[in-house]
Amino acid sequence: MYAFISYQIADKLIAGNIKVLLQKAGINSFMAHEDVNVSEEWRLKILNEIGIADLFVSLWSENYYNSWWCIQESGIASFREDLTVIPLSTDGSEPQGFANNIQSTKIDPSNLSLDDLMPGLLKADPDFTIKLIFKSIKDSNSFRGAEANFKKIMPYLDNLTPEQGKQLLEISRGNNQIYDAGLCAKVYLPPILAKYGNLLERKDYIFLSKTLEFYAA
Repeated sequence: MYAFISYQIADKLIAGNIKVLLQKAGINSFMAHEDVNVSEEWRLKILNEIGIADLFVSLWSENYYNSWWCIQESGIASFREDLTVIPLSTDGSEPQGFANNIQSTKIDPSNLSLDDLMPGLLKADPDFTIKLIFKSIKDSNSFRGAEANFKKIMPYLDNLTPEQGKQLLEISRGNNQIYDAGLCAKVYLPPILAKYGNLLERKDYIFLSKTLEFYAA
């Protein structure tokens, strides 16, 4: 995926932090103040970048309202049916104009995380996003971390394929920080095991079943 980040220059630092988050997730992105060369016709460059982007991440704020060009960018993006628009509000400001039909997400600029972008990423590419969440679960190195990471997948369980459900159980079986974490063992894993456990190797199914029974007792 490729993202276009739309922002007013006063919010350049926030935009830069979002670019870093996207890059860590394997998503390249465009920021006008960093990616437009001095000799380029910047208006044409921006129009071209919006035209090829898969994601349009807009940072709504009073600063954004006061930028004629930012409002133009969001309006142009709104007319691309194959473009996933992710409006983020830095101060409670809501999208305006042609962009006001999409609900924005209120963010804390001082505490940004990929979770702020997750609903939009899931809409744009469900398989890619579920893989991202699975990786965070697999890499959990503490009980609290495992619970926090596993919680991210819970709203999307209905989106999982049987193979993904099996993979999630295999990831859980392979990391004791997951299957020994209280919330994972008591709340998160039991319904997943009930639905997809028949796809596991018998030894793994038995192990998880006995582990979850122990915590349920």
